[in-house]
Amino acid sequence: MKYEYRQYWDKCWKEENAAELHRYLEGYYKLNSPEIDFFKQNSITNVCDAACGFGAYSLAFASNGFKVSAFDISETAVEIATNALEKYGLSHTEIKIASILETGYDDSSFDGVIAHAVLDHLTVKDAKKALTELLRITRKDGLVMVSFDIPEEDDLTEAHILLEDGTLQYTCQSRSGMLFHPYDREAIEELTKDYNVVYKADKGKRERIVIIKRVE
Repeated sequence: MKYEYRQYWDKCWKEENAAELHRYLEGYYKLNSPEIDFFKQNSITNVCDAACGFGAYSLAFASNGFKVSAFDISETAVEIATNALEKYGLSHTEIKIASILETGYDDSSFDGVIAHAVLDHLTVKDAKKALTELLRITRKDGLVMVSFDIPEEDDLTEAHILLEDGTLQYTCQSRSGMLFHPYDREAIEELTKDYNVVYKADKGKRERIVIIKRVE
């Protein structure tokens, strides 16, 4: 059965308070991070924020001097992110509605691509397809950064059904319909085994980051 990502995520973003999200963005303005430094060290100048949500990482990279394009499957998220970036004088950032499975960009459009906590909200089959798509739109020797949420206890105990590939589809009211596939280090290695991984990091107890270099 094909999962309707657009339907779920647009419903999700419509339930959010845009003003609160905009206040939360303040911590991302001119964000200092080893990953942003790594992109700079590798001569990355233009990036795509894949499934950008409310624009946190679009803001982080744009305010650090990168040229940023972004997309999200949710029209509501695109509106929130666009308004947020305008607040910081970054209205030149291009944001469109698109799926991570079929972005609509030309081959090798970007020096780098970032996808923060996106692949673990897809089925495994779609995560593989999405990763292939992100590498397609990245130039040779460019970088693709993906992150995975490290599961907490409630992520695993909230009411859900278990799909055949080990993905959780929540049935509880607070997350009803959301997909979450918990990736440990071994699962991340399996997902990325055919690619050139050049950077790995755990960000505290909440997030794992992998950066892949496109070599062909």
